[in-house]
Amino acid sequence: MVMWSSVFDGVTMPLRPCILGFFAFVAVLFLWGTSLRAQTPTDFATWKEAKNAENVHAWAGTMLRGFRDLTGVAREELLDKNLLSLKDIIADSNVVPSTRYNAILAAGQLVSTEASPGTMPIAYPAALVYLVDVYQETDCPPYVKYGALLGIVRHALCGIDPSQQERVIDLLLETVGTEPDVNTISSAVGSWFRLTSLEGLAALKTTGAEGKVVTGLLALIHRKAQELDMLRRNQNVFNRQDWEQARRAVELASQAAKTLGDLDYRSATCVNVTEMTGTFAALTQAVCELGNKLAADTIDQKEASPDSALLLEQIVVDTKTCIQSVVWGIRGWFLTGNPGEHSLYASLSSDDPTKKQLDILLAEIVELATFLDEGDRTKRQSPATNAPKAFRFVILELRDAMAKSSEALAQIRGGNDE
Repeated sequence: MVMWSSVFDGVTMPLRPCILGFFAFVAVLFLWGTSLRAQTPTDFATWKEAKNAENVHAWAGTMLRGFRDLTGVAREELLDKNLLSLKDIIADSNVVPSTRYNAILAAGQLVSTEASPGTMPIAYPAALVYLVDVYQETDCPPYVKYGALLGIVRHALCGIDPSQQERVIDLLLETVGTEPDVNTISSAVGSWFRLTSLEGLAALKTTGAEGKVVTGLLALIHRKAQELDMLRRNQNVFNRQDWEQARRAVELASQAAKTLGDLDYRSATCVNVTEMTGTFAALTQAVCELGNKLAADTIDQKEASPDSALLLEQIVVDTKTCIQSVVWGIRGWFLTGNPGEHSLYASLSSDDPTKKQLDILLAEIVELATFLDEGDRTKRQSPATNAPKAFRFVILELRDAMAKSSEALAQIRGGNDE
């Protein structure tokens, strides 16, 4: 994302007492002139010139800062005027891509009310309507579409216009649940869109009408768990393409699990806790079984190499990413400390049988996490002083731990390996 540059508000200099009055007068004139320049209309025509492309991000920052001291009707009129000019730039296919991208980022940063200490700014509602419309255009270039998505997520973070909330939720869920068209964008770019959409859903915090956000995210996690299982069943040794696909699946499913933990369940309805437990267990099992296969393939090759050491590290990183996200999805917090008051776990009564299911799953995750941090409990030793950091297990032990956890997770799921 483009970051706007900042400017100094003023410069102080030592002054002789006898000329303080003179410089004070000059300062008043200077500030008055600065104020006039800040309110000078932005020359958007110059934005369109290709020779000025490198300057547009700075000009956008200047344009946005020009709203600082404006309120009421004057601010609304300038917001409307500037948004209209930005729309013209964004819609013009003859304008260089970087300028169009910076223009739509600027549209997403327009605010009706500036932030104050302890509060978020109030985003400009008309800009959100426009951003959603642009995002849904079928012929919109991916870079413009992604800029629109960033603006939509910013509105979600600031506090979305209630009249647009359901429309935005549906848009984000559709993006999250749709596999990218590789004829249009790469798988990696598609992942950016989906991960960014998950950020928007996390910011909104709602489980949605009839729990549709929860339902949509669980469906995504289930599909990614199945994708990992299909990759794992492949009899061939993983190639780079298989590995990248698996890593994207783990990342997306893990982020979806974490997003579920960011939602507010205190007044939620239609949330199937049993389904959520089973889905979380299925994802964790799929990641463990994939790690088991990768470790076993390396052992079968009977050779130690830098690649095998890297693979060991990557299996651990992906597994930890998954289990930490699942824990957050359940507790709205880490394993240590009290669960978040808005979390699924906190919303359940102590005698709820579904809470006991979650406790069993959490206990298995704790067991696996402990192994990844400390190794086999029967072989644990205190590391030597100043010893370099290293895993406290070899790849054979990792394979066995992955297999053990997979079996326990299958039992939690009731043997359901769909």
